[in-house]
Amino acid sequence: MIAAIGYTFYSHFSTERGLVDAGDVAPNFVLKDLDDNSIELKDLNGKGIYMNFWATYCSFCRQKMQYLKDHYEEYREKGVEIVSVNVNESKLQVERHKDRFDINYRLFLDRNSLVTNAYGVVSLPTVFLIDENGIVIERQLGAKTEEQVLEALERLIPGR
Repeated sequence: MIAAIGYTFYSHFSTERGLVDAGDVAPNFVLKDLDDNSIELKDLNGKGIYMNFWATYCSFCRQKMQYLKDHYEEYREKGVEIVSVNVNESKLQVERHKDRFDINYRLFLDRNSLVTNAYGVVSLPTVFLIDENGIVIERQLGAKTEEQVLEALERLIPGR
């Protein structure tokens, strides 16, 4: 039993898991949205990226997504993209969530948690702020106020 617990800690918290943090180059990936359109992170170079890992059952995630929805258009015009990565839920669950909460930005599916694992995400919500050069500015965990979300979006405006 001690060996199993030790392995669990090792596999979840070791650097080999791929934990990404401030100062790191954001690992590239390809994901599909609900309409089966692909996004590749490197194609967003030149834009600030608010990358949000979330799930439908996460109440803090829903709250943060509401803030993003309310300010999406304003920040998109300023060069900031929201990359909202759902962690290991079905397309149907995510579609229902998008419709129920009237989400106005693209939602991407990480069905096998490949991107989630590459970034070392172990709790939700987790956000990575990525600058226009593809460098992680900050890794944020947990609930945030609307003011904190807006401060993060402001930091991501290219050229600041």
